[in-house]
Amino acid sequence: MSSFRVLGVLHAAPVMLGLLAISCSGQIGDVDKPGATGSGSGTGSATGGSGSSTTGGTGSSGSVTGGGTGSGATGAGTGSSGTGMPGFMGPLLSRPGVSTRFARMNHQQWENAVKDLLRLSAPLGLSSSFIAEPLQSTFTTNGAILNVQKDLWDDYQVAAEAVAKKVVTTPALLSSVVPAMPADAAGKANAFVRNFGQRVFRRPLTEDEATRYLALFNKGTSLAQTPTNPTNDGVEITITALLQSPHFLYRSELSSAVVDGRIVLSDWEVASKLSFSLLNSMPDDALFTAAGAGQLHTRDGVIAQATRLLALPVVENTVGDFHDQLFKMREYAEIKKDTMQFPLFVAAANADLKTEALQFINNVVFDQNLGFKELFSAPYTFANNRVKQMYGKPTSNPDMFARLELDPAQRAGVLTQIGFLAAFGEQAMPNIIMRGVHIAKDVLCVDIPPPPDMVPPLPAIMPGQTNRQRVETLTAGQPCSNCHGPFINPLGFAFENLSGVGAWRTTEPTGLAINAKSEYSIDGQLVPFNGPVELSKLIAGSQQANACYAKHWAEYLYGRPIDTVNDMADQNLVTDAGMISRNVPAAKDLILNLVATESFLARLP
Repeated sequence: MSSFRVLGVLHAAPVMLGLLAISCSGQIGDVDKPGATGSGSGTGSATGGSGSSTTGGTGSSGSVTGGGTGSGATGAGTGSSGTGMPGFMGPLLSRPGVSTRFARMNHQQWENAVKDLLRLSAPLGLSSSFIAEPLQSTFTTNGAILNVQKDLWDDYQVAAEAVAKKVVTTPALLSSVVPAMPADAAGKANAFVRNFGQRVFRRPLTEDEATRYLALFNKGTSLAQTPTNPTNDGVEITITALLQSPHFLYRSELSSAVVDGRIVLSDWEVASKLSFSLLNSMPDDALFTAAGAGQLHTRDGVIAQATRLLALPVVENTVGDFHDQLFKMREYAEIKKDTMQFPLFVAAANADLKTEALQFINNVVFDQNLGFKELFSAPYTFANNRVKQMYGKPTSNPDMFARLELDPAQRAGVLTQIGFLAAFGEQAMPNIIMRGVHIAKDVLCVDIPPPPDMVPPLPAIMPGQTNRQRVETLTAGQPCSNCHGPFINPLGFAFENLSGVGAWRTTEPTGLAINAKSEYSIDGQLVPFNGPVELSKLIAGSQQANACYAKHWAEYLYGRPIDTVNDMADQNLVTDAGMISRNVPAAKDLILNLVATESFLARLP
């Protein structure tokens, strides 16, 4: 336990921010002030970032980025834009998005931010004890659902105390946060509060904030249960308080600068939003420098920094995290097969299958600088010896993940990889419904209503019946047929050639022939296909699927839902971004375009 358990008035900060988010007025600078409303008991809850009053209204679309070859004020053709964006397809038209102005860091972002704040080589792992994040959205970056309730508030307090204690008991860490100059104690304390405080808050402290935290620093020894020396005690209590401040826990958007009817984010706010979107962490030194120099209030400046960030190795983690959540890879950890029948599916295989998918994605996006089309059509994967055997391929020496060529008549991208197939399979039998639902909702953005209550389980396959016929029989009647017939079953039927353990098959265990033919409405037209490869390639080349992919990226990067049904601006955004995904090979170009839109860089009054 920390020496400091006297910060009750500072612990009230998340609650105060929740109330302020509801009223949506004034400054949040006073929430940390000693003497602010609230007690130190740790009771209560916070809902910062969830009130409807934190959102903007509707607005008109506007040109966002410029250039490209072509005619007119907006440009239209291909080529490089005037902002230097590679493969730019013309301006993305959007308006500032409806989103919370107080987005709490998710647990991964908290962990990364603390690591980068202290310039550590690896995370401390303290967030592993935090109460679990709510699974209410496709992505954990959705700021509208990330609140601070009592248990998480307590978790933050314990973690802040642990971080502060680690700093003051680790000489290298202590010397890294306390400047060597000025040499006098008062000057050193002032420099520490301002310099470290700026990194914690991701903006310069106000004079009032600096004065209050300096006063707290100077009380360190008197408040410590086991005093050591004034500097160490001051550093410990100040770090403990700073890491519980809403200015650390939340990424706020409080700018009031109006340009053309829109409130543009400040340079510091853009720096934080850009960094948490692309790095899932706080800004690095170069981004702080750009913000301090006022270089992030132009699109050219934003694009320059986004381009630099996208070249950092850590972005591979962000891209992996996005696809991990989009493709429901958490289900891979739950794969359980009968090891007597399928001896390769031991517990360690689950992690192998996730590694396969992530290495494949990393190779496509970074090593080849490609994107959606390759992800859904590539006839290769990355496998170690265990995964190679699952594909019926010989092992190699050494046993390491490497590119593995697959039969192009049987495999095409992520939907034909064993992890996806096994996660959505019942032992050896394919799960037609689960595969179809996932592809419809997450790959094609088909709006499927939730199933009715008391859905019966799949019955056993009857003699002379195929798996497909079993599902067709079960879902033929009302109300099931409304969704299963046009939206779910046809997609699952296409993957009947791939078993519940990902093996290629042409017959059922009973010897009956597999029927993987079906048809589906893609890009507004009913198109036929036969088997997983034909369907995967149709998906890879379709505007609908590319727009869906772009929509998911916007949701992940913007930290808000994208409404393509009721919001014309969001419709325009997704349509135009989908065109970029379809016509420009690189996923990184799509990401770069999305963070240069007004939806990302501004909000409505």
